Amino acid sequence: TTSYRTSLVPLASLHRPPNNSHSKRTHIMEPANKKAKTTKDEPDGWWWPFGRKDVKEPTALLPDDVCDASAGGFCSDLLGDTKSTEEIEEETKNLMNRVGKIGTNMIKDAVERTEEEEKIDWEVKANGITGFIPTKGMTGVEPAMTQLCSTISSQLYSEASYDQFKLSTNDMKTELFIYDDHGAFLDTSPPFLVAISGKTMILGWRGTISLADKLNDVAASPLSSLAWRKHAKTIKAQGSMTSIAHNDIVIHQQAIIAKAKEVGITEIVTTGQSLGGGLAQIGHLTLRALIEDEQSQWNELEGVNVRSVAFCAPMTTVLLDNATPETDVFIEKLWNNSCNVVYMNDVVPRGYGYLSFIEDFVENAQKDLVKAIPVPRIAKRFLDVQGKIQDLVEGAKNNESLAGLLGVFSQYRHMGNLVFYESEDAKPLVLKDLGAFHKNSKGEKNLFRSVKYKPVKSPMADFMEWHMHIIRGPGLSFPKDQLM
Repeated sequence: TTSYRTSLVPLASLHRPPNNSHSKRTHIMEPANKKAKTTKDEPDGWWWPFGRKDVKEPTALLPDDVCDASAGGFCSDLLGDTKSTEEIEEETKNLMNRVGKIGTNMIKDAVERTEEEEKIDWEVKANGITGFIPTKGMTGVEPAMTQLCSTISSQLYSEASYDQFKLSTNDMKTELFIYDDHGAFLDTSPPFLVAISGKTMILGWRGTISLADKLNDVAASPLSSLAWRKHAKTIKAQGSMTSIAHNDIVIHQQAIIAKAKEVGITEIVTTGQSLGGGLAQIGHLTLRALIEDEQSQWNELEGVNVRSVAFCAPMTTVLLDNATPETDVFIEKLWNNSCNVVYMNDVVPRGYGYLSFIEDFVENAQKDLVKAIPVPRIAKRFLDVQGKIQDLVEGAKNNESLAGLLGVFSQYRHMGNLVFYESEDAKPLVLKDLGAFHKNSKGEKNLFRSVKYKPVKSPMADFMEWHMHIIRGPGLSFPKDQLM
């Protein structure tokens, strides 16, 4: 048998002169006496990238006893009390009508804007320190760990090399173990790191910066994965983010597993903000499933708990009401070990499933948003721009594909605790998300979707503050003068 190796040369490298700063994009802290890697270190379960080395033959990817109807339990309770089909159809119709109304008003404003108004721009306001650090009962981790996760999420935006990170304080030593900026793929893959503090390992992902990041934010097809093969018929996750999280996990899994065993890690915490928070949530789902799967090499870490501490993350999970008893238990553990910090009117955590909140924001912000619609003045004078675009809006309002897309987005939900800050110094509330079509027949309080959008004078000026404040104000992060 002849083997072939294909070398992929990024186009950018053909024009870039040799530079040591680009030669080592992945930094892994290793002991000085570490032995050279041998072929025994490589997984040979090619049929499944997360497979164990000692598994020679593939087995069925899904258990035979997966049923089509839930036998009851945590998942059914979570998905119960749902609105009727007629109520859901009426709600979808109302959303579509609002899309048309908002679109019409934005187009009207765009066409009627004056030359002076077109020069106005907006900037992010200065931020301060959050007045209340969430308790362990809110997040599942000690307050200092929440601050560390926020600090990591913040520095993933600002630092560009292993040596630039400062994560330790006088009271809390943290070692950066892996930093991977993906080299030539930086513009399409957000940086990833692994840090260790005591017996806790933290996996972090950066949030949205590049154009590709923005595309990944909206590529919201809910998909199942081999990584959670036992639960694949019940749990789906945001497809693009799943691919990114899996890429980093499969590349670094051997180093992570070995380090976790060496240190005696008892808990893995995944973290990140915005897109990074979504990746953290899917990373949590993935690692929890792999560690519990006896065929995965991650099963070597059996007994290590996994949880996520995300900030301003979008909804990444879709659940179907067909869970087996095993999947039901898995979902309950996933729920009990998940949290996401949400600040004020931040729109991102309301995506994808809280559509009425997003529409309220767009309606409030339409005067600012139309600044992004380029309508040349000559076109306004001599062409019926408003009439032509109005026809497109009316067509979209009755478009079945758009209605179907909104229906899919509505199925997304958050898992676990949502730690909601109404203002910078307010004590946060712990909310839960029971989905878009939950009737709330029991009159439950502290539901995520009972928190409505609050109109403001300058929503676009406030947008980035709502979204970034919690980690970069410094918000919940350690102040810079405390880091070393």
